[in-house]
Amino acid sequence: MKKYFPYIIGCFALLALTVLLITTVRKRPKKMNERITLKQKDKNPYGFYAARKLLPLLFTDATIIDDNSPVYHLAKPSDSTQEAVILTSMYLNADKDELEKIVEFVKEGNHVFIITKSLSYKALEFFGFNSSDISNDDGDFQDRSDSLAQTLSMPRFIDTATYIYPGKRYSNYYNTVDSAKILVLGRNRSNHPTFIQLKAGLGNIFIHTAPLAFSNYFLLHKNNISYMQQAFSLIPDNVSKVVWNEYYLTKRERPPPEPNWLSVLFQYESFKWAFITAISALLIYVISEMRRRQRLIPLFDKPKNDSLDFVQTIGRLYYDRKDHKDLGNKMSLYFLEHIRNRYKISTDHLDETFMKTLHTKSGYPERDIQEIVRLIIQSNKEDVLDEDQLLQLNNELEKFYQNT
Repeated sequence: MKKYFPYIIGCFALLALTVLLITTVRKRPKKMNERITLKQKDKNPYGFYAARKLLPLLFTDATIIDDNSPVYHLAKPSDSTQEAVILTSMYLNADKDELEKIVEFVKEGNHVFIITKSLSYKALEFFGFNSSDISNDDGDFQDRSDSLAQTLSMPRFIDTATYIYPGKRYSNYYNTVDSAKILVLGRNRSNHPTFIQLKAGLGNIFIHTAPLAFSNYFLLHKNNISYMQQAFSLIPDNVSKVVWNEYYLTKRERPPPEPNWLSVLFQYESFKWAFITAISALLIYVISEMRRRQRLIPLFDKPKNDSLDFVQTIGRLYYDRKDHKDLGNKMSLYFLEHIRNRYKISTDHLDETFMKTLHTKSGYPERDIQEIVRLIIQSNKEDVLDEDQLLQLNNELEKFYQNT
């Protein structure tokens, strides 16, 4: 027993230590998760889980869906139904093309409800604001006086009570608003606009720059759920579909390119065109000088047909010797060789078959071919060939060469 006593004491000590740790952990006060996510799946204080779950109660006749596709999918062919899209983001980094798609979508009679703290410079410029028109309104969570407070404005809302909660502020407000184009729907504690409406065609664009007014913490604090009910009541009841879109919560904005000396100088129009002209001239000079430099190629006379001169010389020789018979045989042999080489016709038998085949392949009249064959046979049979017969044979052969 004494042998196992140290082990028993050790087990009891380990058990006591475990119980002590569990008790300490249970008694430790839970720390609130202060991470701002604005995501509809998060149940932490600054998530949008409650707001997303309330949508079916606010739009009882509409289909509620989640779609995080890029915003340019919104613009679809118009039909008889209306849709509403709720865009949630911490920073609306929409480019010009996306903003134009949103406006096209709204002009068809749809509605877009944007919940975001900040808008990119392109978005501010697109909606007619300057960077100085919007200011940061963040507060300290530890200071109750800096907590978020929102008030809906008349005449769109009858209930102008102030909705407040002791959480983070995380909001912005508008310094100046063009009342001719923009309708103010809500303000903060300092009476600065935080909730506005812009008209576009048959639809509306709502922009709310205090996103935590739709957080779990804010909506579940006292009767603050009424704030969301009234804010979303601006969307008509006849919408057929409500889309919850978190595309801008995950979209990463490309960092602006670092300025270089050339981009700075290109801000001056005169320098820009002078630089482009100089580069163009230099490029043309380089291309023109890239050609291979060489001496001019001398012109060569067209080669003469010496064989024709040779034939003419031999013909004159035979003619001067009055050997018409031999000259006629040479002309006949040359003609038959020409027929064999060009038309691939056998000249062993100058019969009817030969003449029909030559007529078919050459297209020369059959009667003229018969005359040529007759003259060739005649020149071969006779011992002497007079000048008129030789001239007739030559004329018929020349006519065949020229026409074929």
